[in-house]
Amino acid sequence: MELPMDITQFYDIRFLIELGVFALFAVIIIGLSILTVYSRNIVHSAFYLLGSFAAVAGLYISLNATFVGVAQVLVYIGAVGVLMLFAIMLTRRAIMEESHG
Repeated sequence: MELPMDITQFYDIRFLIELGVFALFAVIIIGLSILTVYSRNIVHSAFYLLGSFAAVAGLYISLNATFVGVAQVLVYIGAVGVLMLFAIMLTRRAIMEESHG
């Protein structure tokens, strides 16, 4: 009678690690996206969106699309994220000055 086959005969251990990393990034992206939509504070929502962008960049890098991952970091986190945060801060300041002035 033969012994049952080991799971490592079917899957390479590197494949299982990559699958785990992919699943981890997917859960982080989904969680931060949900927090982005349902957050009541707009600044927190912007930070959750930046975290989601960072997780997407990590996902690209883990899939050997390094250029796309670096472009994601530079364009979305660096430019769009900072632009959104400045717009939120300047808009809130103008609203605060109008209500108190």
